[in-house]
Amino acid sequence: RAAVEEDDIVVGVLAVPGAAAQPLADALVDAGVKIIFNYSEALLDVPADVQIHTSNPAVELLHALYFHLA
Repeated sequence: RAAVEEDDIVVGVLAVPGAAAQPLADALVDAGVKIIFNYSEALLDVPADVQIHTSNPAVELLHALYFHLA
């Protein structure tokens, strides 16, 4: 938390198992993070002023392969 506050970090990345995502998102929000890139399967509940960008790397890989092979 101290590093986020001291360095005025506003973006965080979550690449954790789904069960760990919400508590870590809460910690990021409490520290002041305003944008979270979520690579877990969890749907996160955050305040309205925090942006969540969720992406599934497996789906992205399949999408890339499809267009590469097509």
